[in-house]
Amino acid sequence: MRPHITVVGSSNIDFIMVVPHLPGPGETVTDGAFTQTFGGKGANQAVAAARAGGDVTFVTCLGNDLSAPVFRQHLIDDGIAPEHVSHDASQPSGAALIMIGASGENCIAVSPGSNNSVTPERVHAAEREVASSGMVVLQMEIPVESIVRAMDLAKKHGVPVLLNYAPVRGRPLQIDSRVSVLVVNEHEAAELCGMQQVTSDNAPVAAMHLRKLGAGAVLVTLGAQGVYVSTPDGDMHVGAFPVRAVDTTAAGDTFCGVLAVARVEGLNWSDAVRRASAAGAIAVSRQGAQPSIPTRGEIDLFLAGQR
Repeated sequence: MRPHITVVGSSNIDFIMVVPHLPGPGETVTDGAFTQTFGGKGANQAVAAARAGGDVTFVTCLGNDLSAPVFRQHLIDDGIAPEHVSHDASQPSGAALIMIGASGENCIAVSPGSNNSVTPERVHAAEREVASSGMVVLQMEIPVESIVRAMDLAKKHGVPVLLNYAPVRGRPLQIDSRVSVLVVNEHEAAELCGMQQVTSDNAPVAAMHLRKLGAGAVLVTLGAQGVYVSTPDGDMHVGAFPVRAVDTTAAGDTFCGVLAVARVEGLNWSDAVRRASAAGAIAVSRQGAQPSIPTRGEIDLFLAGQR
């Protein structure tokens, strides 16, 4: 049977403009290349889990814009159960305006929109799906009280929680034993630990600090330096796969979605992180958020090539 994963989180419509250089105040830059894709950390992780072989329930909320029904169908096409993809007719879907300069630098503005309507009540309506899940996956782009409700439901039914603490917004959420797996990048780890910088050298210190807060396992992703993993069974460093990075958008989300499926399928930490890292490596080698997320077959092929 396919592992059942419930993802509770955000959905965004990404408006991306690649320009010769980022404009300054009052400046207009022409000759840009525009694309519109679907994103949002929740949706990215749901798509990643589904393409990796998961049976995915996604709890989210879309808005009143013309793109919302297309987004919903896009999720269905990826095999994601739509029963808890709701709509808020009073506001537009979440949106991200992204400008990318020729050298790769970017600036991003995000409007939460209907992501703020992923209420605790909408989360509670998915209790049956949570109870039957192998893992619940969460991020930080929806109201904190809704994240807490999902954590409480998972604890009630003995379901492990993977929390991707991103983005960090004034640390409004308490990390405790309800978090089975905590995934953060080096910047998020530094903010949560009150450290100036987290690198591969001091990642063990940051991971141990976060585990002492109550998280069962902590994974600190370090970009090209790989992933530091701290669990009750021991610690390890898993190296990154060398690839030419084109666009890092959704790489971390891809990692989380694939990791959830791998762990529910019974893979040990080393193999699960290696598989999730391979998926992330494929994602950074492609442009866009969800268009970059690989399928299970592509991950298998990539790993076979590495051997």
